[in-house]
Amino acid sequence: MTEQLGEQGDFVGRKPESALLRQLYGDAGAGRPRLVVVEGPAGIGKTALVRRFLAESAAPRVMSAGGAENEATLPYGVLGRLVDDGRGYGDPLAAGSRLLEAVGELQSRGPVVLVVDDVHWADAPSLYALAFALRRLRADQLLAVLTVRNADDRRLPEGLRRVLADDTTVRMPLGGLTLPELTELALRIGRAPLPPGAAARLHAHTRGNPLHCRALLEQLPDAVLGDTATPLPAPHSYTLFVLDRLAHCARPTRDLVGAAGVLGTPCPLDAAARLAGLGDDEMLAGLDEAVAHGLLSEERHGCATVVAFPHPLVRAAVYHGLGPVRRTELHTRAAETADGEFARLHHRVLAAHGPDARLAAELADHARPRARGGLWAEAATLLHDASRLAVPGAERGRLAVEAVEALLMDGRVDEAVGLVEALPAGTPPAARRYAEGYVAVVQGHNSRGATLLDEAWRLDGPGADPALAARIAARLAYAELLRGHGALAREWAETALRASDGGSGSGLLRYCHLIALGLSGAGEEGLARTDGLPAPALVPREDADLLLGRGMLHLWSDRLAVGHSELQAATVVLRQGPGPMRVLAVTLLGQAEYRLGRWDEAVTHLEFASSIAIDGSQVWFAPMLHAEAAVVLTARGDFDRAAGHVRIARASPDHTDGTDSAHFHAARAQAFLATVRGEPAEAVAVLRSLTACDLTHAVNAPGCFLWRDLLADALVACEAYDEAEAVLAVFEELALAGGCHSDLSAVCRVRGNLHAARHEPKAAQDAYAEGIEHAVRAGYPFHRARAELDFGVFLRRAGRRTTAKQHLREARVLLAELGAVPFLRTCDRELAVCGVRPDGAPASPPRDGLTPQEHAVAQLAATGLTNRQVARELILSVKTVEYHLSHAYAKLGIGSRMGLVEQITSE
Repeated sequence: MTEQLGEQGDFVGRKPESALLRQLYGDAGAGRPRLVVVEGPAGIGKTALVRRFLAESAAPRVMSAGGAENEATLPYGVLGRLVDDGRGYGDPLAAGSRLLEAVGELQSRGPVVLVVDDVHWADAPSLYALAFALRRLRADQLLAVLTVRNADDRRLPEGLRRVLADDTTVRMPLGGLTLPELTELALRIGRAPLPPGAAARLHAHTRGNPLHCRALLEQLPDAVLGDTATPLPAPHSYTLFVLDRLAHCARPTRDLVGAAGVLGTPCPLDAAARLAGLGDDEMLAGLDEAVAHGLLSEERHGCATVVAFPHPLVRAAVYHGLGPVRRTELHTRAAETADGEFARLHHRVLAAHGPDARLAAELADHARPRARGGLWAEAATLLHDASRLAVPGAERGRLAVEAVEALLMDGRVDEAVGLVEALPAGTPPAARRYAEGYVAVVQGHNSRGATLLDEAWRLDGPGADPALAARIAARLAYAELLRGHGALAREWAETALRASDGGSGSGLLRYCHLIALGLSGAGEEGLARTDGLPAPALVPREDADLLLGRGMLHLWSDRLAVGHSELQAATVVLRQGPGPMRVLAVTLLGQAEYRLGRWDEAVTHLEFASSIAIDGSQVWFAPMLHAEAAVVLTARGDFDRAAGHVRIARASPDHTDGTDSAHFHAARAQAFLATVRGEPAEAVAVLRSLTACDLTHAVNAPGCFLWRDLLADALVACEAYDEAEAVLAVFEELALAGGCHSDLSAVCRVRGNLHAARHEPKAAQDAYAEGIEHAVRAGYPFHRARAELDFGVFLRRAGRRTTAKQHLREARVLLAELGAVPFLRTCDRELAVCGVRPDGAPASPPRDGLTPQEHAVAQLAATGLTNRQVARELILSVKTVEYHLSHAYAKLGIGSRMGLVEQITSE
């Protein structure tokens, strides 16, 4: 699990930086996790500083790995060295979860230092996983130290750049050595004291770069250093210096070092010796000489000896110094003995020079099964390599577009964007437009994406490329779904399904089809298409898309318990699935929990979905999931957090398009927040634009989205009764057509409010009573609570206090269970006017003030799960679980899990 970083005896300077690292390590030991980024140009001493800190602090628990220039395309290469458990990783989120587990296991024995050296050379999947893990550290005993040339480098994944730019991250830029420090370095490496002029000249020439200073100090005689008339060599002489050292070694040493450079470090000593063609005696003699010359370092990993380079620049000098012929020869031989097909192909790619159609085809053949199996990182690497090795022309472009798809499914949107911008000239126009449209949709530009995809469809022509046509139609289905065009999305989904035989493993296509059927009034037809699915717990991962779609269709038809169980099972299955589908599953589960009244779980899942969407750059989900989170938080009275989610939902690129689903989700959440805050005029202003949508638009689909009741209620509050009647009439027509009790309950409640405002008591009473009946049949507790509350308010104002108290008490029980604080306060005020106290009911907020995450952790712990199991369930570190449990114990006044079981299960 660890990769030791040795101490340098000639380390000088950096006293403030070393002191700060020791301080941060102390913070970590106290349960305050810290992240520090050491940044600066090559050779400035980043690695040396970290080595010295580790040596001085004697940190016993270190996880470390580093990026390497010619290993940057090996998926999870860095993460594999950090965790080293032999497991595969489905995607960066699953890999990040495994890193959290590994940190938790190690810190059980004390504080941990996590070091990732040369982040700029690390593979992208590892960096996505690292960002995911770093975001989820709360009470862990961890000091994470990252070294990088430039923390703002746009080539780093966006999610990691956000973490590095966070206010809590300590950024430690390194400059050159001072003149006194350079003089001390010269003495440390055995030079005679430098004359002041020579030291000043060397300092100015190298700008104090320690690596370049050391190279020149070791290479140049005193006469050259002291002779101001003799120009000093350029700092790039370091490469020549390394190669000169290597040239003075014996042949076995040169061969061993070259083989290590090709295999990458750390690598097993015996593997490097076999590649170099050395016997045991030559291997040991070569290792001894290489270590003596500072070219290799020796490490013990269990019973095996591994070798590494003391600095990445040493390896770079050795690798590039091999020359193309020798380098190609070694990569070719490495391909013959490498473990695993992926490693063999990687060496063959590095051995290739120029187009190789046969190898390109082989890479593509190995990539596609990996994509079908969800190994998107490997598939993307293989397809990208295949495109670069393909003969210039259409095939090269097609393979690059396939690589774009794999990158998007792996959540690496910024890399996909870069690849689209660099598509080769021979890329077929239809494939180019398809890639551009797909990227646009994922970035949240739904309208632009749909336009580009439609252009791709027309460019492809009938039957020109059936496989591409199927993919274009599939993306158009989802783009139109995001735009709210249910019927059009259905047409495209059915076109794509016909072209792809409708098989499993079709990503979001079959889900899109089921959702489009539901939005276009054919939900029962959609359910019939899923009749062949087994029980939710038995559905295989390749059919999780069908289970997601079926769960939503059941939810929209008021079969809440069934829909929830299906969405919950799909979420479990997709824990190791593609990032986009995982975000979608968790978001839909949060929606189901909101409807069922499980608001603690809903908040936890929706905010978790928002965090993994950020980590995976899944912008296309942002409006929906942030709006849903805002609605739940508004209902609970957490207005500040709700407003934050509304702002993010409104920031969607397509929010200004009044017919786009992004606009709808944001508008609904903003209007609900305004209504609950007592600002109905703002709600009206926000929602009026939605009335322009024709009745076939998704936002008007019966059972799916509620917003007309919100608008009508706000209009009643603004005394715009005629307009409220018009809005309600349309809503009632849609609700009757759909037959959903949840919709009909909302219609009746708002109609009751309208009749009450118009002083029509008999009509109001009948409407409220019918609304409560529909709410009971729907099983939607918030609908029932609001109907009971509004009826109670009406009866109290009509002077019928005895009957009013019955309905207000019913409402209070439901609202207290939900934690609907603003509505609970209204209910308590109405009861007080009726002369009734809450009868000892718990004060708001409910559950003794536990936060949603504290309650979610406590609930799982009360079921008997261990802290580690709770951490895995919620994708948290064990320390964070312990942190939330300790706060829950304090608030509940208990000291053990037994008390937790009694408190939580009695709710």
